[in-house]
Amino acid sequence: MDEKVESPFFYVPPLNKKDYSDRTWILLAESKNKNWFYDPYTLSEDEDGVLSFAAYIAPREKSNLPPFNATIVGPYLQKIDCFSNNQLSETFYAQNVSSKGPLVGDTKSVNGFGWIKIVPKTALAYVRSRLCGRKFIDDSNVNYFLYQEGALPAPISKKVPEEVLDEKTKKLPPVFYEVINNEVIITDSKKDVRQLLVSSYILDKYLTKNADYIFMANCQENSYSLSIQGQGTKSSGAIGAKDLLPAVAFNRACGNHGAYMKVVNKDKN
Repeated sequence: MDEKVESPFFYVPPLNKKDYSDRTWILLAESKNKNWFYDPYTLSEDEDGVLSFAAYIAPREKSNLPPFNATIVGPYLQKIDCFSNNQLSETFYAQNVSSKGPLVGDTKSVNGFGWIKIVPKTALAYVRSRLCGRKFIDDSNVNYFLYQEGALPAPISKKVPEEVLDEKTKKLPPVFYEVINNEVIITDSKKDVRQLLVSSYILDKYLTKNADYIFMANCQENSYSLSIQGQGTKSSGAIGAKDLLPAVAFNRACGNHGAYMKVVNKDKN
């Protein structure tokens, strides 16, 4: 069993350090005071339309702490019913996690609650819109979150004049990437080559369009290419670190996510 994580202020129950260490965590959503991280490799949808994924929450204002510390909540199994707009968070207990898989085993609802309604204009409502899909008013497509580069800075007091902020504080706004219609297109079934159409936006107050991409995944050779539509290849090669965009996109195209991805066969061979 993992040892207790100590807090100088209050007792914190033992967290599942092994489950945390064995996963790949990327930023999913941000609120005023907290960051939501999740493991995209665990994202799955069952036949009833319920999404499940591993997640944890960390305070934004304490970025100087080690990644696994007494202030985080989780890791835990998060479920979202996109159709009914309900959510369920389940806390992991290290002694109950089955050796068959990190998401298998006895779990316990946080604070004893079961499924609860997702409240509008909350961080979890934002998480829901990213993973269950969102639609622009003037667009027929539905976009599903894939990856975010960069993060919003922690809230800064309004009393601090902008001219005294250092360059590290005044970072460029983050860019996030979404899979159009959650479709994975099979272009060559013999070589298992698949394609994702990806749109990217700048996370500013205007949600400015960044670019449209074509992500090609060769599932057999474990390689990829990423190109801007109409401009040629931007990057390509072997799949690298699991927490970077190419690896996350490759897994979304080639991995098993249940009913989450819609497979379209356009192989002409």
